[in-house]
Amino acid sequence: MKLSTLFLFFSCFFAQQDSKIYFQNPSFEDTPRESASPISWESLTDNSTPDILPGPWGVKFAPQHGKTCLGLVTRADGTREDVSQLLNQPLKAGKCYTFSIYLAHAPAYVGYNQPLRIRIWGGSSRGGKDVLLYSSPLIDHSDWKKYDVEFMLRSDVQYITFEAYFAPGVLFFYKGNILIDNCSPIERCDRA
Repeated sequence: MKLSTLFLFFSCFFAQQDSKIYFQNPSFEDTPRESASPISWESLTDNSTPDILPGPWGVKFAPQHGKTCLGLVTRADGTREDVSQLLNQPLKAGKCYTFSIYLAHAPAYVGYNQPLRIRIWGGSSRGGKDVLLYSSPLIDHSDWKKYDVEFMLRSDVQYITFEAYFAPGVLFFYKGNILIDNCSPIERCDRA
């Protein structure tokens, strides 16, 4: 009896210590192809057709981690691509969270060649964009760079969405691309 109680205590202790929230398929691994969301990711936005790279559209850009990465574009008509997923546990209001993501820009992407930024949204429903969690600077570098994302929540979030978006302050829409790879687990910030 003592042994099982001790085991239960340590199991609960270590479960509380590892309070990370893991993305499903954080490196967007899947068979390279155009107009498809990687396994465990989906897009519910009209005209959103992400690409699993390298290979499609002649993009030969090597992933940062694993065998594939995700490519998202924007178009001159203002449409933009995104992907989202249900988190394995909700993010709670009043808490600070952090994770990292690798971003890059492909210099040649069948005419979708201008640099973009990524916007990260939290939602309470599938594909929801209820609260903007993060907006990156313009990603105009063609090498992979790690970006740290930190945000404080005012309401609970169950879904997360990565959306390609135009440069800050731009007055017109344009054809651009952003590449995403290797998301770390989401963790609580030290300050909250």
